[in-house]
Amino acid sequence: MSPASTLRLAFVLCTGAAVLAASPPSNLPEPMNGTFSVLATSIIDTDVETAWNSILNFSGYPDWNPFVRSQEVLNEWSAPADDQTPVVGSVIRITSQIPPLPFPVNASTPPNILNIRITTENVSHILPETHQVRWYLLSIDEIIAAERWSTVSEFVDDDNKTKVFYESRGVYSGALGSTVQALLEKDITSSFQAQADAMKLTLEA
Repeated sequence: MSPASTLRLAFVLCTGAAVLAASPPSNLPEPMNGTFSVLATSIIDTDVETAWNSILNFSGYPDWNPFVRSQEVLNEWSAPADDQTPVVGSVIRITSQIPPLPFPVNASTPPNILNIRITTENVSHILPETHQVRWYLLSIDEIIAAERWSTVSEFVDDDNKTKVFYESRGVYSGALGSTVQALLEKDITSSFQAQADAMKLTLEA
């Protein structure tokens, strides 16, 4: 191998190692088949249980989340339940802003009424051992189906410090999937990432 080829190979190997070091392994499960998907991530200087509790503390979302402004567990009469702790099978009402509000936000931040989206969804998975949670849209799947997985995992960075890798992915399908993609994919992506960024800023404050 010529010296030039050796240098090129060394550069590729070093660059690849840097990319691997900068990209923690994903803790998300395999996605369902869909028309399109969105993904948001952030690296957070906190512990995994604090980050996990932040995901499941729906009542705290209005205080920091520029995307999901309200996420309520409902009772059998479709009113907010007295106990807002989510469990598998919980029906939840999500009030979101697509695109997101500017950060920072708090519970008193007024919405942009033109960008409010309200959906009713079901919590299908809460996996404390792997720090994974999933909820999905209650709808006719053939018309529009949507699921969201969120997860946090620990990894050790290049400075040998343990940090948290937050990931959240939404997948959309059904007859209206391509319409949603054409109209809202960019804004949904920015909303997912706004939540990831706000979670990082909130937990590191």
